[in-house]
Amino acid sequence: MAKYTATNGTTFTDEDIERWAAEAESEQGYTGDHIGPAVPGRPVSVGAEAKPFTLRLDANRRAKLNEIAEQRHITPSELMRELIDAL
Repeated sequence: MAKYTATNGTTFTDEDIERWAAEAESEQGYTGDHIGPAVPGRPVSVGAEAKPFTLRLDANRRAKLNEIAEQRHITPSELMRELIDAL
């Protein structure tokens, strides 16, 4: 029986996969109880008072923004917040 490791380090086997598939295909369906209730929408990561801000960028600026954000392992939005905070 093969053993696998998830990105979070959890190990599981073919037997686990079969059990999960059987649960998902049952009349009850997949409950997902271990991950908590689903919450619609994006999580608020910068405070409840945060409002969206749209910025139009040409292709070169957007590519540069994406490149730097990727290098820092953050989203372009997080990069923009950091840049504003640094002012």
